[in-house]
Amino acid sequence: ETDPEQLRREMGPGGADISEILPELLTKLEDLETPPALEPEQARFRLFLSIATFLKNASLNQPLVLVLEDLHWADEPSLLLLEFLGREIGTVPILTVGTYRDVEVTGHHPLTETLGTLVREDHFLRIQLDGLSLQEVGELIVSRTGIEVQQDAVVALHQRTEGNPLFVGEVVGEVSPEQLAGDLAWVDRIPGAVRDAIARRLSRLSEPCATLLEIASVIGRDFDFALLRTLSMDVAEDAFLESLDEALQIRMIEALPEGPGRYRFSHALIQQAVYEEISPTRRMRAHAATGEALERLHQANVDEHAADLAHHFAEAVAVTGPQKMVEYSLVAGETALQTFGYEQALVQFSRVLAAKEGQADDAETAAALFGLGRAQSATLPRHELREAHLNLSRAFDFYASVGDTARIVAIAEIPLLPLTEHGVPTGMLVTRALGFVPEDSLDAGRLHSFHGNVQGLEEGDYQSARDSFDRALAIARREGNTALEMRTLIFAAQVESWHHRFEDSLKSSLKAINLAAAASDLRGEVAARYWASISSRTMGDMREVQRQASAILEPAERLRDRYWLATAYNAVSWSHTLQGDWRPAREANQRGLDLMPLDPRILMQRVILETQTGNQVEAEIHLGRLEEVVRQSEAGPTTANASLALVSPLARSILGEIKQRPSLGESSIATVLSSPSATPFFSSWARTGASLLAVMNDDTEAATEHYAALESSAGVMGFYVNVDRILGLLAGTTGYLENAAGHFQKADVFCRKAGYRPELAWTCCDHASALMQLGGPGDREKAASLLDEGLSIAIELEMTPLEERLAALQEKLGSQPAMSPAYPDGLTRREVEVLRLICGGKTDREIGEELFISVKTVGNHVSNILNKTNAANRTEAATYAARHGIEADSESA
Repeated sequence: ETDPEQLRREMGPGGADISEILPELLTKLEDLETPPALEPEQARFRLFLSIATFLKNASLNQPLVLVLEDLHWADEPSLLLLEFLGREIGTVPILTVGTYRDVEVTGHHPLTETLGTLVREDHFLRIQLDGLSLQEVGELIVSRTGIEVQQDAVVALHQRTEGNPLFVGEVVGEVSPEQLAGDLAWVDRIPGAVRDAIARRLSRLSEPCATLLEIASVIGRDFDFALLRTLSMDVAEDAFLESLDEALQIRMIEALPEGPGRYRFSHALIQQAVYEEISPTRRMRAHAATGEALERLHQANVDEHAADLAHHFAEAVAVTGPQKMVEYSLVAGETALQTFGYEQALVQFSRVLAAKEGQADDAETAAALFGLGRAQSATLPRHELREAHLNLSRAFDFYASVGDTARIVAIAEIPLLPLTEHGVPTGMLVTRALGFVPEDSLDAGRLHSFHGNVQGLEEGDYQSARDSFDRALAIARREGNTALEMRTLIFAAQVESWHHRFEDSLKSSLKAINLAAAASDLRGEVAARYWASISSRTMGDMREVQRQASAILEPAERLRDRYWLATAYNAVSWSHTLQGDWRPAREANQRGLDLMPLDPRILMQRVILETQTGNQVEAEIHLGRLEEVVRQSEAGPTTANASLALVSPLARSILGEIKQRPSLGESSIATVLSSPSATPFFSSWARTGASLLAVMNDDTEAATEHYAALESSAGVMGFYVNVDRILGLLAGTTGYLENAAGHFQKADVFCRKAGYRPELAWTCCDHASALMQLGGPGDREKAASLLDEGLSIAIELEMTPLEERLAALQEKLGSQPAMSPAYPDGLTRREVEVLRLICGGKTDREIGEELFISVKTVGNHVSNILNKTNAANRTEAATYAARHGIEADSESA
């Protein structure tokens, strides 16, 4: 496409040499001379110089990017040209990008020497392209198919392909939309193109090497030298080592760094492709031989290899029978539970039960049921936990029949979530178990600990729960059993919180945290931190809320319990939600929903997030999901009913009428408030929802009733709404405006001290409205000030529904709506607060602690301040502040 004259100038005399390898050039530059006859090496140098000169000249007109694909297929002369070019282009605007498959480049490959030469150039850079991340695999599936598949499928495909884009694309390309949306069977396929690519590499192998890899593929993706050699005793030592070297040389396998003699197939699909070429009968025999060889090699520590043994004897069950599979699967399942490998435990125990199907329950069946129930309690979503309870109950019945007290107690004290909403009496086992143990024994203490939890939560009986906890604590301290003491304190913290004894709950939680951390008890630490965050949130201690939120994720991620990890994300999200940091709050909430998509606590929180920021469509979607959870649950004072009872009226009070669901939540309110066993925790949620309905409906009779019921709870934060603000709204509805203003003032003081900015903004709005109705001396001025402050917060936090309400009140008051904060250059009130602290020399961390916001949020504010003030750094920002009369806080200064 280049003009011939320009091309002639750029090529210069080198055009003749270049035409030797690009004959079509002669049709454009007709008068090129024939290159002189030279020795081969001289001719090649002349050609290389001509090409380099041409490219350098061309780059002076416009920068060039040269992309050289698949360098592993390049011949040696081409690679020498690349080396030559690499030395020549260091001072001109040319970028050369070469790609190659490292698995194709062995020690003797020509590209190895070229890379060794190029690495000496200053401008050389090598970039290792790893596989796609889990998220990127999901995005690739959507871009190829237009279908968003289940997260489990994305995880499985990512693991199977190790993120290799070719493999991912080929797998999803051979699957129909119906299969993608169905079960995960499609993930295990090897697509034809991938299989052909692997087959081409396998075809290069010698026959002994191919046989060796077949044996290795039966062992698994990873294998060790000793086992492989044991299974290849009919091969001479030299031939065995040569075959192993051959497989390493062409990168079919690779040595593992964790120890000598450990190897791995370079890709999982290679191992699978080799394995699938073996006939089913030969595979079974090979697995049996592998299992027996493992037993011989590891006689002294056979339990440490139980998972491998269980796998091989399961694959060879038609040859060896089921007994060894059952024996090793039970050991492997228990090991998996101890190391939080719940998914592996599910596989092991389910395998045993499948082999035992149709037989009378025996000790092995009971052990498998016990293990399966524990694994299910950590992995199943809440609405499926009935299955875990049924398996544990069946195991309990067997152990009761044979008088195995230790197992009876162990089953009874498993902290299975209360499932009253599904009609499952999870507390029945502990009640039965108490009849099997001496009254004042350590076992009795363990059972009383859990029994107190059942009494306090399922039966709503605080005093009986307290009595059980006291008995358990007395036994624990007498026996010096800190594990029992910690567990009892955690149960007590939850019951105390649910019965509105928040100070007691915090004390119990903090004691439990110390005990759990000292004992490295991950589950105990996560649970104790969660209840500490709940109590602190209710009492308005934002520092403690943040402290627990920042510490809860690490042990939860190590624990790998689906429920507690989702709970930890819930706690993190609340710490952001209360401050109006919507983005990190939504991110943490989504992580929780990914783990527990039908958890009513997390769905309720998401509705609040979307409602506060005016996302009505998203709010209604999650309300609908919460409504579905309620439909799946049993009637009663359940988490699902209490959540819907609170959040549906709250959403309506913020957004207005919820489309297609005008009475959503009213049935849940009635269900919770009419239950004699409802704890104050859930009753207050339902009462708050009922109060908001009474205010919206201007129902003075209902407002009077709810005011009387809530008055004793004044001075705390409800689950999301300050109780004094609710009392103020109820008092205003019944005509007691001065009383209402008093409650709003208390809510203002509470939220301001706690740093709960969204709730403070709503309090400003409601307080101003009450003052406007009162109309006393100074009320209008105070109302105007409250509206300004509320609007400043609402604009900064992008609380659109509240912005509109405050602007309407300002207009009604007769003042001009201030749709932007009254600070220079568009600075928000919060940014001015941050700027004052910058002037005082505070670091980002110190500013975050002062304002109860995260360091990351502070960083965002600082970046906004620098942009708005056109300041290059914090010093210039401080100079700007002084120029505009924004002074440092006296304490900071």
